[in-house]
Amino acid sequence: MNETIGLKESAWAITASTYVVAGSASGTAERVRRRIIGTLVGVPLGLACLPLVEHVPLLAWAAVAAAMIIYAMAMPERYDVACGAFAFTLIVTLAIGGVHSISFLGARAWETLLGGVVGLLAAKFIFPLRV
Repeated sequence: MNETIGLKESAWAITASTYVVAGSASGTAERVRRRIIGTLVGVPLGLACLPLVEHVPLLAWAAVAAAMIIYAMAMPERYDVACGAFAFTLIVTLAIGGVHSISFLGARAWETLLGGVVGLLAAKFIFPLRV
């Protein structure tokens, strides 16, 4: 799939497709919805914090620490909030580590969407989960 559709980091799509599978097809659909919502909130917030990484890295690390606390508190009841916190943390820590390509960092959102759809299709058609 990397060569066919140009995935920047296929591990993001693979992780999303495995983590969204729940005990039933409807549960999987709900997890996909929550993961996508969380990621579509967390990635833009992370991208918005890129100036902090450049100019105030200590504040960026504090934001990452707060996001990981939110992640731990939100799992598993608020999967959407947890996914948003994790997406934020990933974007900011990649930027702190020297990855500044907006297209690479933004790929987190659409590759998670792709992985969620693959997980949902697998739960519905390949390994149908019943309640």
